[in-house]
Amino acid sequence: MKHTLLFLAAASLALLAGCEQASEAKKSYNAIVTTTKAAESLSASMEEAQTHQAERVKRGDTLSINYKELHKLLPSAIEGYTAEGEPEGESVQMPGMQYSSTKQRYRKGEETLSVQLVDYNGAATMFTAATAMVGTGIAVEDETQLMRSLDLGMKGVKGYEKLDKQGHQASVLLGVADRFFVTLEATGQKDTELVKSAARQLKLSGLARM
Repeated sequence: MKHTLLFLAAASLALLAGCEQASEAKKSYNAIVTTTKAAESLSASMEEAQTHQAERVKRGDTLSINYKELHKLLPSAIEGYTAEGEPEGESVQMPGMQYSSTKQRYRKGEETLSVQLVDYNGAATMFTAATAMVGTGIAVEDETQLMRSLDLGMKGVKGYEKLDKQGHQASVLLGVADRFFVTLEATGQKDTELVKSAARQLKLSGLARM
C-alpha cells in the first residue's frame, strides 16, 4: 500500500511536469523503493541476530573466544599466499562488552592478502554495526568501485564484496552465525574472485555451527 501511494504521487507530479520530470520522478520512486527494501532487510537481519544471541545467552554462551584460540583458526597458507610473520590479536573487556580478534597477513610476491576474524559474542551492538550492509541487497557499481551482497552458499554465512577498481584492492566482509565478523582484503586485484575463493577455504562452516 505504501509503495502504491508513492507511485501515484510520483505519477501525478510527472503528468504536471512533463517528460523530463517524469523520468526524474521514476528515478526517485525507484530509489525510495530500493531504500525501503534495504531497510526492511536490515531490520529482519537484526531481529534474526538478536534471536540467535538470546539463544546463546540462554545456554550460558556469553564470552568471546580468547584471541590465542582464534589464532588457531587461521591457515598457514591460503590460495598460494604464505603467512608473513605471526598473527596479531587481542581480547578486550570493558563494562558490558567483550570481544576478541585475530589477524594474519599473507604474501605472494608483491601482492598481499590479509584475513581478520573477530568474535563479537560479548559485543552484540558492535557486531550489528560491523555487519550493517550484510544482506541488504544494496549494489553499487561505477567506474571506480563495486559493492554488492555476496552469497557463498554456506549456511549461517552472509556478506558482501567490494572492489576498488582504481586502487586494485578487493575485499570480502562476512557475518557468520550472527557472532563472527570475517574480513579478507587483497592487493593487486582486478576483481573479487581471489578473496571469494580464499573465504571458501576458511573453516567458516565450523564457526557457523557455534
